[in-house]
Amino acid sequence: MTSLSPTAPSNTLAPQATGTTTPTTTVAPAPTHAVGPDVPAGLTPATRTIAGSVGPLASYPAPCYVGLYACERYRFTLQREGAVEVTLSWQGGPRAMLIQLYRAGAGLVHEDVAPRDGAPTITFRRTGLEPMEYELRVVNWEPDTTHAFTMTLTTWQ
Repeated sequence: MTSLSPTAPSNTLAPQATGTTTPTTTVAPAPTHAVGPDVPAGLTPATRTIAGSVGPLASYPAPCYVGLYACERYRFTLQREGAVEVTLSWQGGPRAMLIQLYRAGAGLVHEDVAPRDGAPTITFRRTGLEPMEYELRVVNWEPDTTHAFTMTLTTWQ
């Protein structure tokens, strides 16, 4: 490989700064939590609300999350391509629960936890979901505690 070196100084002059500058401070707006992408126009929403509880682990025949934690499962079917929005709220600490959306028998689509310093609530939206059966898993990360929860599931088809 050939090495290139400058043969002469550059004729470009650097501009000289004169005067004084005052530093400016801008305050960035607080970040907002995005639920997810917009739902395509023309889809019809259907909402259902589920009140339940999950835990303690000892009351379940087998753990369902990584072999260590209790969860409740809720299945639903999209008859054609659509979208879902889920809001899960519970009584307890913000990191006590997790929610997962699975394609039934085909793998994880979405997993979410609440912000560490936020309210015990998770909200997410997924669009472009194929028509098939899905499963929501409400996971309790505290094996000795029961957490009451409310989950709102909105599907668009």
